[in-house]
Order: sequence, then structure tokens, then C-alpha cells
Amino acid sequence: MNRVLAWSGVAVSTVLVVAFAAMFQVGSCADAAPGAGESVCTTGPAIGVPALWTVVVLGVVVVLVAVWRAVVAFRSADRTADRSSER
Repeated sequence: MNRVLAWSGVAVSTVLVVAFAAMFQVGSCADAAPGAGESVCTTGPAIGVPALWTVVVLGVVVVLVAVWRAVVAFRSADRTADRSSER
């Protein structure tokens, strides 16, 4: 059962790291000269769009593997419990 909790912890931690990376935004404004038009402001992720997509894709892979390993560990623990109860 410890492996189930460990893999579940990996999945939850990964989701938190990805959310943390996506949460921080930076912005910048290019002010126009007076009378020359309007200022242009942009915002985006602090780590950059390509880096954020990399973090998201890697995070999804890690979460999928962690969930799969947790399910396998749970089934293995369940089988072991069944065998010990039969004795």
C-alpha cells in the first residue's frame, strides 16, 4: 500500500508543479508617444510559452505513468491480501 501512496503523491505533486508554472504570468507594455496611438500591452507565462508547453506535456506523461503504477501497485497489494487471507 506504501507504493500506491507514493505514486499518488508523485501524481499530485506533478499536478501542483504544472499548475504553479502556469499560474505565474508576466506582462509588458510598449507605451506609444503622446498623440501617436495607443499603448500595446502583452501578457504570457513567466517561463515562456514553449517552456510551459514542455512542462505541461512532461507533466501529463508523469501523471499518466504515476497513475498507472499506482493502479498496478494497488492490484498487486489486493492480490497479496487475498492470498494471505486464504491461508
